Amino acid sequence: IHSVPVVHGDITGANILIDEGGQAKLIDFGLSTIVRPLFGQSHLVVTSIHPGAIRYAAPELLSEEVFDLPLKKCDIYSFGCVMLQILSGRYPWSEIKSLKPEFPILNLISQGRSPQRPGGYPAIIDSDWDIIQKCLQLRCELRPSADEVHDFVVHRHSSSGQSVSFKFVVDC
Repeated sequence: IHSVPVVHGDITGANILIDEGGQAKLIDFGLSTIVRPLFGQSHLVVTSIHPGAIRYAAPELLSEEVFDLPLKKCDIYSFGCVMLQILSGRYPWSEIKSLKPEFPILNLISQGRSPQRPGGYPAIIDSDWDIIQKCLQLRCELRPSADEVHDFVVHRHSSSGQSVSFKFVVDC
């Protein structure tokens, strides 16, 4: 997605659909931001500065500190949460069993915590957990770039004998 100047702002498992060809499609751009000219437009478009699902929201979106929006690294954090969910079958912060998990999650984030590696089956292999941890860094400048994440995913799939390709398509 970051090959074009768009920050999605609400990457969650529920906002990724798989088509009949097995290709992932990112949906729900309601919280997205255009960060530089796109298709001839020359202005910044910010639809919202409020985070989407708390379980997937980058810590900087949940703080009261002022920072320059938008941050592509917020999507990287959310991608790490989605990767955690896909590989473990559990939501980020699944250890929180509250009916209203927002407050306990905010409390843990304020303490500098991030989602934990779930135990059990399916197990997350170490190389996958390493990239997830990098994506879930509390300080956004420590998170990998979209290119680094892309390279990991391509390498991961090629080493498993599967092929993977990425392209950004705007379907209207």
